[in-house]
Amino acid sequence: MLFLFLIGLMGILSIIPFKEIMLIDYRLLFPTGTVTAHLINSFHTPQGAYVANLQVMALLKSFAGSFSWSLFQWFYTAGNDCGFQSFPAFGLELYKRRFYFDFSATYIGLGIICPILVNFSLLFGSIISWGFLYPYLESKKGQWYHTNSPTSLDGSNGYKVFLGITMILTDGIFNFLTLIIRASIDFYHKWQQKDSGMTNYSTKHTSLNYDDRKRNGVFLINQMPISILLSGYITFATVCSVVIPSIFNQIKYYHVAALYAFAPLFSFCNAYGTGVTDWSVAPTYAKITIFVIAAWVGKPDAIIASLVSCGITMAAVHCSSQVMQDLKTGYMTLTSSRAMVIGQIFGVIIGAIINPCIYLAFETTAKLNAPIGSRQSEYPCPYSGVYRAIGLMGIGGVKELPQHCILFCLIAFFITAAINFLRLVAQKKGWGVQNYVPSMTAIAIPFFTGSFFTIDMCLGHALLLVWTKINRQSAELLSSALAAGLICGEGLFQMPAALLSIFKVHPPICMKFIPSGKEVQVVDSFLRNLETPSRT
Repeated sequence: MLFLFLIGLMGILSIIPFKEIMLIDYRLLFPTGTVTAHLINSFHTPQGAYVANLQVMALLKSFAGSFSWSLFQWFYTAGNDCGFQSFPAFGLELYKRRFYFDFSATYIGLGIICPILVNFSLLFGSIISWGFLYPYLESKKGQWYHTNSPTSLDGSNGYKVFLGITMILTDGIFNFLTLIIRASIDFYHKWQQKDSGMTNYSTKHTSLNYDDRKRNGVFLINQMPISILLSGYITFATVCSVVIPSIFNQIKYYHVAALYAFAPLFSFCNAYGTGVTDWSVAPTYAKITIFVIAAWVGKPDAIIASLVSCGITMAAVHCSSQVMQDLKTGYMTLTSSRAMVIGQIFGVIIGAIINPCIYLAFETTAKLNAPIGSRQSEYPCPYSGVYRAIGLMGIGGVKELPQHCILFCLIAFFITAAINFLRLVAQKKGWGVQNYVPSMTAIAIPFFTGSFFTIDMCLGHALLLVWTKINRQSAELLSSALAAGLICGEGLFQMPAALLSIFKVHPPICMKFIPSGKEVQVVDSFLRNLETPSRT
C-alpha cells in the first residue's frame, strides 16, 4: 500500500506543471475527459431544458444500445478468439494481420469525437505497419531473427515495440523541446514587461469565444504555484529513492532517482499522446524501463529490480495521463483545477488501500494448485510472463535485439523529426499543409497494438460525416452525447461481466470463424463424433 501510494502520487506531481500548456496552449482534446465534461454539462446547458432533454435522451438511448449490444456479444465469447470481437470482416488473411471489425461501441464513440486527422493517422499507421512493414519483416525470419513469440523482444515483437516507442518518444520529445524553447522566450518577454501572464492572456488571444475565455480565466486563477509543485516533486522523489529500496532491496536508490529524473519527460510524452488519441501507452514505457534497468543491473537481482521499475514507470506515466483527462473535464465544467488535483490525491490514497485488498480477494478464490499468474489459473495474468521475459532478455543488453532493429529505430526517429519540423514550419509560415500533416503519435500506436480499433474509429468518424451532411445542427448538438453513451454503455458492462466471471458463470456459446476446406471437414467430423446426451 505504501509503494502504491508513493508511485501514484509521483504520477500526479510529474504532470501538474504542464497542465496549462496542454489544455490552454496546445488545446489537446483528451477525448475521455471531453466526453465526461459533455455528460456533466448536458445537465446544466445554458440553452435550456429543451436542448438538455435532447442531449440526455441521445445519451441514454446510445447508452442502452451500447450496454445491450455488449450483453448480446457476451453470449458468444465462450473461448479464445470467440465472438463478434474477432469478426473477420475483411477475410481471414487480413484477420491474421489484425485487420478486422470488432464491433466495439467504445472505439466508434471515440472516432466520433476525435478529429479526422487523428482517426486517419491511426488508420495510416495500421496500413504502413501491419500491411507492409511487418509482412516484410516476417519474410526475414531465420535471417534477422528466429522467433515470433509475443513474450520476447529478440524476435518480431522487438521491431514492433521499439519502432512504436521510438516514434512516440521522438514526437513527445520534439514537442517537449518546442515547449521549453517557447516557454523560455515567453518568460523572457514577460520578465521584461513585468507581466504575470494571467491578466493579458485573453487580450492576446482575441479569437477565443466567451466560453473559452471564461474557462481560461477560472483555470488560470486556481493554478498552483510552480515552485510548490517542483519542491514537492523533488521532496517525494527523494523519499521514494529511500523508501522503495527498503521495500525491494534488489533495486538501489540511484535506480529510483534516475527513474524519477526521467518521469516528467515520459509523463509529458504519454499525456500528449493521450490528449491526441485517448490512448495511454504507459505499458510500453514500462517495457522499455524493464529492459534498461535489467541491462543496468546485469545480474540475477535484475529481474526483481526491473519489475519494480516497471511498476514505478507504469503508475507514474499512466496516472499522469489520467490526471490530465480529469483536468480536461474540470476545465470544461469550470471546476477549480486545485480541487481536481486534491481529488486526485484522495483517489491515489483510496486506490492504494483498495487495490491490494482486491488482489487478496482474487487470491483467496484461486485454486491452491493453480495460483494467480500460472497458466492453469482462472486468472493467468499473461502480461506478467511478458514483462518477466523482457527482464530476462534485458540482462543481455541491446545485443539481444533482433538484427537491424536499431537501424529501423533510427529511420523512424528521423522521419518523425522531419514531419514534426514540417508541421512547425507550416504553422509558423501559415501554410495550408499544416492541416494535413499527420500525427506521428497516432501513426505509432497501431505499430504495437494492431489495427482493429482504427477501423472502428474511422467508421465512427464516417458516421459523423454522414450525420453532419444530413443535419449539421443535430450532429453538432448531439454527437458528443451520443459518443458518451456508446463509451459508457460498453464500459459499464465490464462490471457485470467481471461479477459473472467471479461467480463462475461463463458464456454458453463460442462463435469462431475458420477457413473453408479441410478445416471445415475436421470440425464437422469432430461435432458428429461428440457424445450425444442420453434421454431420460
